[in-house]
Amino acid sequence: MFIPALDSPLSDILEYYIRTVSPLKRSYKTEIYRIKAISAFLGDIALGEITPMHVVAFRDQRLATPHPKIPTQTLATSTVKLEMMLLSHVFSTAITEWGMESLTNPVLKVRKPKAPPGRSRRLSATEERKVLRTAIRHPNPEFYAIVVLALETAMRQGEILSIRWENVSWSKRTVLLPMTKNGDAREVPLSRKAYAILHDHLERKSEGRVFLFTNSGIKSSWKSFCDGIKLENMHFHDLRHCAISSLLERGLNTIEVASISGHKSMSMLKRYSHLSAHLLVHKLDTKIRVKKERPVLRNHLPPYPALITQRSRRVDIDFPDFLNLRVSERTEEMALEKAKSCLLRTVIGLLCDGATSPIPSLPDAVELPGRKTRVEMISPL
Repeated sequence: MFIPALDSPLSDILEYYIRTVSPLKRSYKTEIYRIKAISAFLGDIALGEITPMHVVAFRDQRLATPHPKIPTQTLATSTVKLEMMLLSHVFSTAITEWGMESLTNPVLKVRKPKAPPGRSRRLSATEERKVLRTAIRHPNPEFYAIVVLALETAMRQGEILSIRWENVSWSKRTVLLPMTKNGDAREVPLSRKAYAILHDHLERKSEGRVFLFTNSGIKSSWKSFCDGIKLENMHFHDLRHCAISSLLERGLNTIEVASISGHKSMSMLKRYSHLSAHLLVHKLDTKIRVKKERPVLRNHLPPYPALITQRSRRVDIDFPDFLNLRVSERTEEMALEKAKSCLLRTVIGLLCDGATSPIPSLPDAVELPGRKTRVEMISPL
């Protein structure tokens, strides 16, 4: 039976750590890869002989190592930082649990690489509508449901894929996540859209996994999806950024958002929130008391851009700002009249549900699918 000691090679110490400590962590599989990298460079040195200079040499070599998937780039500083933190934990475990009180932790004396700034990529309103319009036509209905849940609930990819039918409460309109990234259970409230996705879009069951997608499967599907619609520099995890920023912009405070997203640290939550600056402008001005006016319904019924396509035997009218709102008639005049009526019912329906109608896209920003299609603004009134 191996007993860790000061004169034991670090490689043996790391193997003992993998057997006794790593299995207790959620990051067990990932930790094995980090330990292999540490052992390859420092494994032959005895635990008690490792100095800060050894750690510095390891850090600098790893920072210069080519990325395994992108040879033109080196390893991310965050990767090297996590490896150093793991090595530091090995030393602290040896000191506190393995009876090596005389051992000092050399990693604590070494400067760790500075982590790069967090991503700030976020879907614009036009991009979000494009994503949803295309995702709903995906051959696998689960894909659209996963995208909607990511945008509506701020759940992580793994959390969405782990949802089970028995943990969905239809009466409370929540989803229970028994185990999350930070090790705690969390109950996530469902918006109307998120509830409808689980209740109506998917085939409901009494128990079992909601989604059959694997983590690697949704990752590859998302990449192919983004390539297909030419959506650049958009990771699936960025949808969580979009959702958190949207929750903050809707008026929820940071404590409420943190209870939904599962963040324990406000500093971490700040990294994910990318508020649109124009939504904060009115808060900068001094509030002036004015006589409240009755809301004018007309203000909620602006004209929207419509894609009018001439077919051989019909005319199709689509509204880019509304998912699946299409009108088809034999003549353009009949199609326009029907389009106004359908648009009015859609907007009024949103208002009755307590939702807000979308901000109309600019005509110049609407993509034309073909030469037989033109853009025209249509008012619901």
